[in-house]
Amino acid sequence: MKRVKRFICITLCTLLIMLCGCSNAPYSEPDAAVSSPTEIVDPNTPLSDGKTLKLLAITSSFGKNTTQFLYHIAKAEGCTDVVIGRLYGSGCTLQMHVGNAANNAFYYEYTKISTGTWETKESVPLKYGLQDEDWDIIFIQQSAAHAGIGSTYGNYIDQLMDYVQANKTNPKARYIWNMTWAYQADSTQSVFINNFKGDQMGMYNSIVEVTKEKVLPRADFDRIIPSGTVIQNARTSPIGDRLCKDTYHLNNFGGILVAYGLYAVVTGQALTEIHLDAVEACIGNTISGAEPFYTPLTETEKAIIIESVNNALKNPFSVTQSTITRN
Repeated sequence: MKRVKRFICITLCTLLIMLCGCSNAPYSEPDAAVSSPTEIVDPNTPLSDGKTLKLLAITSSFGKNTTQFLYHIAKAEGCTDVVIGRLYGSGCTLQMHVGNAANNAFYYEYTKISTGTWETKESVPLKYGLQDEDWDIIFIQQSAAHAGIGSTYGNYIDQLMDYVQANKTNPKARYIWNMTWAYQADSTQSVFINNFKGDQMGMYNSIVEVTKEKVLPRADFDRIIPSGTVIQNARTSPIGDRLCKDTYHLNNFGGILVAYGLYAVVTGQALTEIHLDAVEACIGNTISGAEPFYTPLTETEKAIIIESVNNALKNPFSVTQSTITRN
């Protein structure tokens, strides 16, 4: 017993000497340029604090649709520091993005908005847009014509993400996936007829199932933006199937719908009010059918935005029937 006590005493004394010695060591600040491996952002936190929003989309035209009004919406809803960038290629698939990255192709139209007006640079490589800003959020999608066809995905998401990871400038950037929408029911686009038999719900369900199979299990995407569900929800409202300008690209009101869906997801907040009244005075009153006559959003349109987006937040992979009636 005496030996045990002596051992404990010697051990405690040794620890005290070590602690006293350490207390005299000079304190040095950690190197700010080196990020600690324990600095991992909580995946359950919002991707934006509601004041700052810096988002880059690597996309085709449906991503342009989804982000067209995001700057105006973020500003209307209280964000003070907003930068939206888009690396756009017409009909650009995941496979094409990967090829463009590998070849450093001067392929993309790069548009950016930070002061209220879109600025454009033609023919830039993917790396240019990635390194133009320290983006907080990077938005990726499959081409709309291929989003519901699982065989077109291959391992291209992996390859594209590897390139983006290697070339982004913000080590804490988060990734989101845009789940696109089905074409208008009367569309005569060949991809709609040939691949989905002209069936809007068939196309929507295919996009949902492929997204659940190819994207949902991945750990590198923090959020899936349910743009397709926002649109399909709104199609059950008094606005009906009148959200596209050419049966597949969205009109102004459709664009506002999906941009509000994107904004709600990245801020982690359901919509309670719509503070956007007009975007450059060119939002058509689509409920009354007066698309050529540009008017502000009506109260019914605002109610449709809130309902369609919030229902998509609750049920991102299924359609929720609208309860709104025409005024």
